[in-house]
Amino acid sequence: MKILLKNGRIYDPRSGENRKADIAICNGIIHSIGKAIYDADEILDCCDKWIVPSVTDMHVHCFHKRTNLGLYADKIGICNNVRNLVDAGSCGADDIDDFMDDLSEMKTRVKIFINYSSIGLTKNSCELSENCWLDEDKLMKAIKKYPDVICGVKLRASKSVVKDKGTEPIRSGIQFAHRLHLPLMIHVGNEPPKLDEVLSLVEKGDILTHIYHGKKGGLFLENGELNKLAIKKYQKGVLFDVGHGSASFSFDVAEKAFKLGLIPHLISSDLHANNYPDKISSLAEIVTKIYNLGLNERQILDAISIRPAKILHLDNMIQVGNKADLSIVSFNKTDKKRYVDAEGNERIFDKQVVFERLVGSEVENHGLY
Repeated sequence: MKILLKNGRIYDPRSGENRKADIAICNGIIHSIGKAIYDADEILDCCDKWIVPSVTDMHVHCFHKRTNLGLYADKIGICNNVRNLVDAGSCGADDIDDFMDDLSEMKTRVKIFINYSSIGLTKNSCELSENCWLDEDKLMKAIKKYPDVICGVKLRASKSVVKDKGTEPIRSGIQFAHRLHLPLMIHVGNEPPKLDEVLSLVEKGDILTHIYHGKKGGLFLENGELNKLAIKKYQKGVLFDVGHGSASFSFDVAEKAFKLGLIPHLISSDLHANNYPDKISSLAEIVTKIYNLGLNERQILDAISIRPAKILHLDNMIQVGNKADLSIVSFNKTDKKRYVDAEGNERIFDKQVVFERLVGSEVENHGLY
């Protein structure tokens, strides 16, 4: 199978690509990049579209067999032209084998940030409240058993999760991930723990998800000033993730933060069974909101393609000889449309981000197109 992508804007800073060019693909392998004269079985006109390493949603819940939040990965992944999903803490060490069986049925590539708690999200919302659920030996065995899929550790720093434990399980989980040099994702929301308590513990490369929420104790103080420790940690390389979800994104907070330079390193949906499809429908919807709040195309693509690929060590660099593992993305002017944040606030936007298509041997062989 020969495919030719014509006239697209290729963007992959890892390989130094940032230009308009053609990509010729033969049997799933990138054959050439440049001006192509190629006898292709299929020619795709990518004029005014971007060609990037495959798009990733860094925060979803897709353990549908054992949690109330779990969605089918393919429903929110490959069927929406999102090649890669990261399940953010649905599963702990107790159920990792079941989750792996679950994922074996999916066409979407799924990576896991395993919950620091052995029970994950299988017992409602209190997984960090009992010491008996914090078994690091069991967690270590799970990580060693599935090193290609388990890419990080997830913690939820929220009152309903830690109960009376305060920062104790958060501190322990952070130290565990740091010892293993694993990426770490921390949910921030309803205090305690306070945001400053969490910020004091995180380091470069750690991810704070839901950071643009509109709840008390967030990025902005009661006097309207931006949290100074948040600024300091951002400047030192702590990663800010949108993690929109049902209750964790405010247009006002995000817009103020963006104007002050705290733009998201990652844009994720936090799609799960309690918000899909009535409250949010796709990663593209979330990305559209962020685009309309002022980020440019490269900033968007860094947050959904380039940076996730680095964190997850995805082998999807755009260069000759590599497997084609690509997303075609467009940024379009549209009619005005109403969007709602997690606080119920409305905005009218007239731009839209569309994930047009996935291109690569794996999706082609699955008969997606």
